[in-house]
Amino acid sequence: MRTFRQHAILTIILLWCYSTTLLALDLTPHTATYTAKIKKGISINGEAVRELRQLKNGQWLYRFDVDSMAATIKESLILEWDTIRVHPIKYDYELSGFFIKDRNRSINFDRKSNTASGNYKKKNWKIETPENVLDRLGYQLQLLIDISSGNKEVNYQIAHKGRIEPNLFRVLREEEVSTAIGHVNSVLVEKVRDKNSKRQTLLWFSKTQPLLLLKMSQVEKDGEHYEINVKHVAYPK
Repeated sequence: MRTFRQHAILTIILLWCYSTTLLALDLTPHTATYTAKIKKGISINGEAVRELRQLKNGQWLYRFDVDSMAATIKESLILEWDTIRVHPIKYDYELSGFFIKDRNRSINFDRKSNTASGNYKKKNWKIETPENVLDRLGYQLQLLIDISSGNKEVNYQIAHKGRIEPNLFRVLREEEVSTAIGHVNSVLVEKVRDKNSKRQTLLWFSKTQPLLLLKMSQVEKDGEHYEINVKHVAYPK
């Protein structure tokens, strides 16, 4: 029968191994462009850009922009990186377009007080947050890191609309994906929802190129379908 000391030593070893795996994955600055399709009765094409770069003060900027005839989306996150986790500082989201109600959201995170504050429907809010809280863009970067580290299932606490929402993601399988940059080995991940949910989110991550999202498909409960496919990726020299 294992003693308490043996359990403690085993726990430390497992944590060390887990941290070492994550430490081997550093953030890699890159810019990826995508074709974007929005199917809402008719199919509308556009372009999307996802960029990760380090700022002069050591923080990082992660942004995702979509430009189409139907809508324009500008989403960005200022974050800190501690070699293991994404720590959000400021999240911004803007949506505008034809026949679409403009939306503007922002969240400020305070790690010292473990709080987040923002606005939703013209109302300000402030909530307490768990230690590893994420936002709706930063979780995608953390997911890339965790899946690249070999995790098969991850659960994130995401601040959204003045509340904390649990989000569970699970690896479905590995498969080869045909893209504009060639045939790429990928890991397919799904967002786990209730069995009766009509919504679906699928993400394909590259196995060989660091932190690269190859494809994302999302179906809303009203049947709207959004999809992006990688077209080009550039890494700074």
